[in-house]
Amino acid sequence: MKQEELLLTDSTIAFRTEHPETIKNWERQLIGDECTADLHFCYHALEEYPNLIANLDAVEYRMDFAINAHILHAKLQEQFLDDGLTGPIALEHANSELLNIYGALNEKEPVGRAAILKSLQ
Repeated sequence: MKQEELLLTDSTIAFRTEHPETIKNWERQLIGDECTADLHFCYHALEEYPNLIANLDAVEYRMDFAINAHILHAKLQEQFLDDGLTGPIALEHANSELLNIYGALNEKEPVGRAAILKSLQ
């Protein structure tokens, strides 16, 4: 899988570099299934995308992908808040955008992937 398909964008890489303890904490939370609602959503929403899960499992990257998605999800929420949406509405829009990304990455043939991956850059 390409870096973009793993949600390894410049911003997620920078966040991971700047906050290694946070990443370790999120990993522990996921392992213990005691994570925040947003991280829980990013991880468990993957269950609806079997091709994506198979690809992530093949490279042993499901947990890291979910953490990258969590970083992206927070950034999306922030963008929607900056656009003037309220907290719950911004959250719903971020959830929807993330599911669109998961859906595009789930495709067997990369028809919809190109636009999604380009938007992540």
